[in-house]
Amino acid sequence: MIQTSSDSTHKSPMNALRHGLSSSVHVPEDKIYQVDRLRQELIRTHQPQSADERDCISELALARWKMLETDRLMDLRIQAESEQAGMIYDRKMLDQFEIDEKQWHSNPHFRRDLLGQTYRGAGLFEQLWSEILGALDSKIQRISLTQARTMALMVGSSSKIHELSQDGLWLFSRFLKMEPKPAQTVLQWAQFSNTILVVGDTDFIDEHFLSAANPATCHKELKQRALKEHAFWKLRKRDLEMEYVTHRKQFVAMSMGTGLGDLKLANDARLALRYQITAQNRADKLVRRLDGLKRHRNLLEYRARMAEERETRRLERQSRDESAAYPMMIDDQVDENELMNHELAEAFEGLAAMMAQNEPEINETQVDESKEVVTAVQNKVVEQPVELEGRLQDRIERMMKGRSRSEVARIKKQVKALRRGSEMAVSV
Repeated sequence: MIQTSSDSTHKSPMNALRHGLSSSVHVPEDKIYQVDRLRQELIRTHQPQSADERDCISELALARWKMLETDRLMDLRIQAESEQAGMIYDRKMLDQFEIDEKQWHSNPHFRRDLLGQTYRGAGLFEQLWSEILGALDSKIQRISLTQARTMALMVGSSSKIHELSQDGLWLFSRFLKMEPKPAQTVLQWAQFSNTILVVGDTDFIDEHFLSAANPATCHKELKQRALKEHAFWKLRKRDLEMEYVTHRKQFVAMSMGTGLGDLKLANDARLALRYQITAQNRADKLVRRLDGLKRHRNLLEYRARMAEERETRRLERQSRDESAAYPMMIDDQVDENELMNHELAEAFEGLAAMMAQNEPEINETQVDESKEVVTAVQNKVVEQPVELEGRLQDRIERMMKGRSRSEVARIKKQVKALRRGSEMAVSV
């Protein structure tokens, strides 16, 4: 197990790695088990067979833990920056929406379409038309003055009575037809829109008011128009929502690592990226080193296997050569034994011949001679065999000179056999 600084009396072999870093400093105590688990997985995968491979696996386990830790921290940083960048984008779009909405109220004819081209603007129009539909479907089945003025703005018309467009007049006349007190409603409309009514405006209003149908028909026409506009802006909002999400993701992606305008955050992001790249490079380097050690191990095994095969082939050739040379050695041995036996036989024949030549002289000696003559004859008879035996022994020693122990033992065995045969012949 990897030891922490609190347990420095028992140093782990992973606390002193070649890169000079100590696991007790860089690995929190609650994360040590992760490094041990990585190390055991690497051991099961690579099956180290040398001290170098085991040291490399220990370093690789720590490097991979650091790589995973930097990746985790980078993911947290990216998530935080993504959320912050998304909030910035939303706020930026909201600020722009508020500006566009104000401009729409001041100039609806030109600004209505610009506001409707944004996701928030389409959502606003969809919500307003939905509220109008709700009012038309209520018990009173009427819309308020504010909703009527908003309807005029949403169809691209001004809210001022004397500046109403054709669509605005159409909505205005049907709204008045549904009101119980049309004259009072006209005064309130003019008051809200800061408009001073003149005689011509009153005649203009009366003309359109009289041209409108009965209240029930006006209610139906307004509801149909509201349904149509609501469906249009609902569909438009859905399309613009997809575009909004796409632009938001692009903004978030482009904001990664920039610090979102904060210099300190930008420096921290660059430093974290450098740590991540360094950890990745360290792990890759150790993987290449471990692969090199494993290739060297395979090379050594291959060389040992080749040497063993070469030795096996050499022994097989030697065995075949010895098998082929064995009959020749047997023939040479037989010839040598025959020659040696022949020499030994000649030596013993010469000894027997010499003894036979001296035998008559011994027999002619008189028994009754003086003691000195008998002693001389006896000495002559005894010394002659001793001299022959010495000559025979010298010849045998010359035959055994320069031979191996097995050959010397074989010669002595044959000499003994010949001696026994000679002694038996003499006794007979």
